[in-house]
Amino acid sequence: MRRVLLHATPAVLCLSFVPAVAQQAISTPILTSVENFRDLSGISASNGGTGFADTTSNNGVLRTGIFYRAQVLTLSGADLATISTLHIGLDIDLRTPSEIATMPDVVPIGATYIKVNIYGTEAPPPTPVISAAASIANFESQYREFVTDPNQRAAFRTVLIDLANESDAALFHCSGGKDRTGWTAALLQSMAGVSPATIMNDYLATNRYTATFINTTLATVRSAQGDQVAAAVAPMLGVQPSFLQAGLDQMIASYGSLNAYLIYGLGLSQADIYVLRAKMVDYLTLPGQGGFAGNAAAGATFLSELQNSPLSGHYTAYNYYLQSAVDAGTLGGVQAQVGGQVHADAASYLLRQPVWIDMAITPYTSGRDLGVGQTQIWLAGLGGYFASDGHAGVANSTEQSVGEVAGATYRVNDRASAYLGIGGEWGSVGSADATANVTTVLATIGGRYGFSTLAAGPYVAAHMNVGWIDYQSQRPLGGGLGTAKGHTSGADYSVRADLGDVIRLAPFIVTPQAGVRMSHVTLGGFNESGSELALGVSGISHTSSDLLVDLDVSLDPRQLDDWTIAPDIALGYELALNSPQVESTGRLYDFTVSQYSAYNSHYLMKAGLGVAAQRNAFAVKAGVNAVHGDRGTGINGQLSVAYTF
Repeated sequence: MRRVLLHATPAVLCLSFVPAVAQQAISTPILTSVENFRDLSGISASNGGTGFADTTSNNGVLRTGIFYRAQVLTLSGADLATISTLHIGLDIDLRTPSEIATMPDVVPIGATYIKVNIYGTEAPPPTPVISAAASIANFESQYREFVTDPNQRAAFRTVLIDLANESDAALFHCSGGKDRTGWTAALLQSMAGVSPATIMNDYLATNRYTATFINTTLATVRSAQGDQVAAAVAPMLGVQPSFLQAGLDQMIASYGSLNAYLIYGLGLSQADIYVLRAKMVDYLTLPGQGGFAGNAAAGATFLSELQNSPLSGHYTAYNYYLQSAVDAGTLGGVQAQVGGQVHADAASYLLRQPVWIDMAITPYTSGRDLGVGQTQIWLAGLGGYFASDGHAGVANSTEQSVGEVAGATYRVNDRASAYLGIGGEWGSVGSADATANVTTVLATIGGRYGFSTLAAGPYVAAHMNVGWIDYQSQRPLGGGLGTAKGHTSGADYSVRADLGDVIRLAPFIVTPQAGVRMSHVTLGGFNESGSELALGVSGISHTSSDLLVDLDVSLDPRQLDDWTIAPDIALGYELALNSPQVESTGRLYDFTVSQYSAYNSHYLMKAGLGVAAQRNAFAVKAGVNAVHGDRGTGINGQLSVAYTF
């Protein structure tokens, strides 16, 4: 028996049982007028069960209050009131017309009543009272016909499809709640991955639930017709292991496996099976979930929580994905994609945008090469790439950006200068297979004051950048879950103050500088679209503060034909004064998922080479900078032109 049950239920070959403390207690009300009414999820302790919902393969546990089974609903008034509190939306009657006419259902309040005649005949097949052996053989034959009779297979398919499409709790029953009902229950539990031994134990529980009826009936028959007739009648009143086993044996003989019987025998689709299984089973952990960390762990937890959302147990892409992932034993990387890490990475990129802008415009912000009253107009172009290493379940991120800033610098007097610029930067941020396109329109303003003169000696400098942001994201999700797209706007700003010194050490000019910068980004909340797992993304607001140390060494200009050439070297170090990691949060059906940016470097080291060429009032400058942090590396280039008048 056990060998055949294992073949009939392939999913139970790798059982992983959960402790009883993780299961739901069986709390199905006792109905005195319908004694075999019970929850499909398990058997009460008083009737030979554990008292808790059955466990399944893949660390699952059956949900209570989803499917109920019973005999004919001869409900008393009190039991009708009780059963109507269970919010049963569907009552499926598996009996023949003659059975229904003899004893109609008392339908639970609020339930839709439908009839599915399993036998397809006016009355049940005859069960002649000859002997106990004949009665047993008769029932075994009936169970085999559940598999071989095409009309009965079609009827069982209808039952399962109706159960799959019911949004509320559902009940199915026949006359005694043991054979047609018992086979239906065994199919559902097998689909759920309940162990063969438990399926058989739950099937045989009919004998305990209806023990009073069985004993009373046998006593009456024995008294009226003798022991021989009572012995022949006894198998008809309850169930025996060989009944169910006969059907399971026939399933293997005809189709080779449970899944083949469901698909080729009953005509169910894999989606039908997955919907039914999701209705019945709550997986306490998903494949690999215990081994994930960081964003991946948060994503896996989110996917698990969605088992209790309207996406589960219905014909949705999520339901199909998750159930197939359970079968495959892997979440397929969706755990890293579902949470929207790219939103955090994009905000992190915006916080570091001032680094790249400063590198591009620094050659023009001091004004020390201008004469008093002179103005220099300039156009600086920049482009760069930065990659942050993934860590602890956080995916790698990459950033690519290009931009330009046009501005003017004015030498106010011997000690002071000021500048103003406007421009734009276009960035593309990628992480966890998602992409965010960030467009920033920006303005920058600043000035410098030399304590003696701008050309030499100590000075203070300050500037501010302000940006207006357009943000668009696209997150392809694996597992057939579509692509989540989002759009929002925001703003960022940065303020920087420095103290430095211009030191002339012919033929070099050495400029050490130290300062602080505070940057802030705000992205408005938005709702993604395009996927069942599209998130309602909360607004992001993050502030970062950094300590800055820079050293610039330039060579005095050298004449080359009509041009003067001046190379320089720039070194820099930035130390984060607070956490550099940005968090984003998304919500779906009241479940939240948080993700952190890949960028988590507590320092940045910068090294750059540049050269300036000037002919009369016209100047061209080019430079390249390498940037390295404890968890990221990048390169940035600048090309600019200027004219002084």
